[in-house]
Amino acid sequence: MNDLAQNTRPIRYALLRPETQRLLYDVVTQEAAPLTGIFYSYFLKNEEAAAFLSHDDVRKHLAPSMEKWLISLFDPQHPTINHEQQRKIGKIHAQLGIPIHLVLRGAILLKNELGRKLVTVLSDPTSLGDALLFSCNKIDKAMALMSAAYVTNTKRNVRTVEAYRVMSLGQDMTVERESQLIALMEWSQNFLFTLIAHDSSFCPLANSAFGLWLRHRAIMLFEGTPELDCLAEKAAEFDKILLPEAKRINAITQQAYTLKFQAAVKELKYLLSTLFQRVQGLERGIDPLTTLLNRRFLPTILSREVTSAAHDKSPLSLVMLDIDHFKDINDTYGHPGGDRVLKQVAERIQNTVRPSDFLFRYGGEEFLIILTEINGDAAIKIAERLREAIGTTVFVMPDETKLHVTASLGVASYDGHPDPDVLISSADRALYKAKQNGRNRVVSA
Repeated sequence: MNDLAQNTRPIRYALLRPETQRLLYDVVTQEAAPLTGIFYSYFLKNEEAAAFLSHDDVRKHLAPSMEKWLISLFDPQHPTINHEQQRKIGKIHAQLGIPIHLVLRGAILLKNELGRKLVTVLSDPTSLGDALLFSCNKIDKAMALMSAAYVTNTKRNVRTVEAYRVMSLGQDMTVERESQLIALMEWSQNFLFTLIAHDSSFCPLANSAFGLWLRHRAIMLFEGTPELDCLAEKAAEFDKILLPEAKRINAITQQAYTLKFQAAVKELKYLLSTLFQRVQGLERGIDPLTTLLNRRFLPTILSREVTSAAHDKSPLSLVMLDIDHFKDINDTYGHPGGDRVLKQVAERIQNTVRPSDFLFRYGGEEFLIILTEINGDAAIKIAERLREAIGTTVFVMPDETKLHVTASLGVASYDGHPDPDVLISSADRALYKAKQNGRNRVVSA
């Protein structure tokens, strides 16, 4: 407690001689604008940060505020750091979404540039050392206060969003799904009526009730799910591709366009239903399509198995499986066809491994299998059996087309490293090699 209290004591100018205090303040006052320019030029050149800022924002708001902040931070008339001011700045950064690690890197630039200026005006080594140490301490203390406020505000925002999500998911999601299906169908019917009437005043999907829901409520409910990204992408294609085409339709091309439009709407409906199913499954830790585990419990399960393997000196292996050319399957047969393949591949995996093993749908067309008490050689044999089982299966598509599918597999075995992510990375690298070497094969790490 004493250490914490000592660390939070205000830093005062009494640590410096009066003439050094004044000189340091004069340097900061004169160089506030160039230092600010260096700070924000770093942000604007950084691809990650540029998304949060614009030149106009910097010129009008952030740069002048930062100049004032620098000058007030080193003002000898106010030697105590204004805690509330630093917290407010940290809160603003959190609201803007500026990553805190970028702010801290910018602070390093500030200290370096200020140090270079001080070297040119302070010839006495003792005064220079004191000024450099003091200025670094000042900026570090301010940044610590900002960072604490940033983290607090970010956590509060996350809790608020999560509370809203939990509240929303607690409602009848079936009603929510049906409401949006109805909204989508109403829009599509109005679109077709406009098309039949040879009217050009089509309502873009983005401006419909469904489009508004997708941009605002859906992002709160389903943010971070690949199904939402896919749904949003397909919805955007309507306004980007199908809407301009509709304005060029004539009596000859109308029927073909109508069939194309109805197929696209059907896929949107399918993706919307899949989105709701996924979220309901996520809450249980189950992938709703394949009924395998999803990644929610993977860190816990794998950490426990790694610990057990280390304690018992027992083997442990992972298999990472990826369906070859899965994008082509989706492109050719649509998402219903892709889903049918995923379900049948999951069934082959379940029929091949033991009840004691753990099966995950790792993401997209990737599956991860934890083989308990299985060494590398045995894991390779199991992976080969999986590859053969998938390769000899006849997959029947929704249009009754018969399809043969292959898979690439990467195998990794526990080597004593305590970090479970290292084992996953090894299996992932082996899978990458399998795909690089021509697919439809097993590679061991």
